[in-house]
Amino acid sequence: MEHPKVSDNRSKKIIFLCHCCLNQNAKVRGIASYPGAITPLISMLLEEGIGMIQMPCPEMTYLGNMRWGQVKDQYNNPMFRRHCKRIVESVIDQAENYIQCGYQIIGFVMMDGSPVCGLNHTPQPKDPNVLWGGMTYYIPKSEFIEGKGIYCEILQEGLKQRGFDKLPFVASSEFDEIGKLDFALDTIKELILDHKNE
Repeated sequence: MEHPKVSDNRSKKIIFLCHCCLNQNAKVRGIASYPGAITPLISMLLEEGIGMIQMPCPEMTYLGNMRWGQVKDQYNNPMFRRHCKRIVESVIDQAENYIQCGYQIIGFVMMDGSPVCGLNHTPQPKDPNVLWGGMTYYIPKSEFIEGKGIYCEILQEGLKQRGFDKLPFVASSEFDEIGKLDFALDTIKELILDHKNE
């Protein structure tokens, strides 16, 4: 029920974003493409009146801002997976509550190229027989392979367990070699348009 002197203009449309979409300062040093937020993405969502939920950054909340860049194998351990599960539980609770209250979830925006939040591409050792880890003066070569990051896997598993596996996923990308931002923006626009037509 609306207050007689206040109008409620909410769109009742929500999108979940990887933390670094709104805060590039959380990224591994040396790969932030924008000073603050990914401006084209955030500007578009603001113009469309979409509410944005910033998911916590699993890397930042696990290793902090001074962490080194890593590959998926390094994060694929029981301790980090448990850390991601705790984050995922809270994120899905919010999504479920919005759905219960009649809101539309536009989708989840992940970050391709991330060992944690990648949707279509994630970094792995170039030579599968060489393990990453040890002193920083020896860093083996890595490459992007098709596959999901650890957090993305756990998030999608959690959504499936709760019956929300139909919610769409889209990927922005950390590097042009694995995807263009314009493609992600076009895909998100299509999702928004689909909800307008419902």
